[in-house]
Amino acid sequence: MKHKPWMLLSAVVIGVGAAGVTLCLPRSEALAKPAPKVAKVSTPMLKRDVVLAPQGLRWGTSFALLGKVYDDAFDAEYVPIYKRTEPGQQMQLLDSELADKKSVIRRSKIDFGSSPTGVDSGPLNGEYGYNNGESMAKVTLNGGTQRYFFFYTDRLWKVYDEYKLGGSSKLGATWEDAVKRLAELFGGSPEMKEPDGSVGRNFEEAVWQTSTMYIRAINRSHQSVVAVVWADKSTHEKLGTRRPGAKLPNLQAIDSSVRDVTAPDPNIKKLRTGPETPEDSKKKAAPAKK
Repeated sequence: MKHKPWMLLSAVVIGVGAAGVTLCLPRSEALAKPAPKVAKVSTPMLKRDVVLAPQGLRWGTSFALLGKVYDDAFDAEYVPIYKRTEPGQQMQLLDSELADKKSVIRRSKIDFGSSPTGVDSGPLNGEYGYNNGESMAKVTLNGGTQRYFFFYTDRLWKVYDEYKLGGSSKLGATWEDAVKRLAELFGGSPEMKEPDGSVGRNFEEAVWQTSTMYIRAINRSHQSVVAVVWADKSTHEKLGTRRPGAKLPNLQAIDSSVRDVTAPDPNIKKLRTGPETPEDSKKKAAPAKK
């Protein structure tokens, strides 16, 4: 069977193993074109779509199905390890290790309901909303990449990957290196966006889009991290209107019943606690009116 002239740039480029993202580019384009210059332009439409890995990971996947997708991916990763492991105690330890790895996603789920979570104080704040049927799970992939999954009404709509910067990183040592490498990988320069708290953008971002996906690179270089966020385009464009804007209660506020009890009675005159003034002395000395 004659293969089409496509070059697959797999997870090894910016991730490892089941973590990956696969980008299909024509061989001629990938090899002939120099790395594009990064410039501030409107959000570009990439010529080719991006496929998330592992196989079976797609938008709309439920939390339960996500666990099964990664069960299969981890099983495949461990096949060569099992082949070189002798039966007995070492095999039992390997079984335990694999089982624990499969359970991580299931144990990591966080629902963003009516109670605050520990996520609020971290860099993911702004990637989710409360009281809106949203939730999150996570897993650590081979190579140390941290991957977060975001769900809306139990349907996967966003994947958030954290990549370490450094001399050995596939994205380079700096934010500028990472943007340039991603622009080369995607075949187009991004739209650059400055932080803007009014729209929930806490960091500088580089943004691309495909026909089905909205892609953001997030500058967290102060933590030696660049995050790459892959989102379902249709959900991304509508989620802002789907979030009711409900805010969590102010946990520092005084309960209304306590406030009513402790509020001063307006009919009771306030007692002076400071020193007597000349005006006070004159009032005391003045004869009472009949």
